[in-house]
Amino acid sequence: MPRTGTYPTQPSLVGRKIYLRPATPDDIISHHTWFVQSEPQTQTCRAFPFRSASETAEAYKKKEKDAFEQRFAIVRKNDKMLVGTISFFDYNNLNRSAELGLLIDPDERKNGFAKDALKTLINYLFRHRDLYKVYAQTWAENTGSVKLLESIGFNRDGVLRNHHFYDGEFSADYIYSLLRAEIDW
Repeated sequence: MPRTGTYPTQPSLVGRKIYLRPATPDDIISHHTWFVQSEPQTQTCRAFPFRSASETAEAYKKKEKDAFEQRFAIVRKNDKMLVGTISFFDYNNLNRSAELGLLIDPDERKNGFAKDALKTLINYLFRHRDLYKVYAQTWAENTGSVKLLESIGFNRDGVLRNHHFYDGEFSADYIYSLLRAEIDW
């Protein structure tokens, strides 16, 4: 990956169009806004508390920092604008795996930032954190996420039947994974 310019992050977190830096409470306010704009029940199958953006930022400030779970801001290189957030969590030392989460500003989708951010974080986790596998869960109806994951080589490992409740109906979630040896980009 080209790494020209100076960015407020380590070189391993610099992609082609973006760089990743640790998220701040202000970034979390933006994340909260995008999440609400994106119809939250389409983004997660988990229950979430209804909070204001400032309450969400306060909760983030109070959360203990953890090397095994981290959220990053996705920052566009050319103008240093926040365009999304990406995280890893459910880090498992024994299995050398972690789950990934991603949210892009609705106004910035389809610009390649999600793919670049995923590849950047995955490279970091495989090369610098010695992970063997990363995985993601997405609603089967979220065709954008399904296409994104498959486009960078994730394999669909399973289907969680009637797992995602949205608009009065249950539907499936998909589980995807990518092994370090499967990267071909």
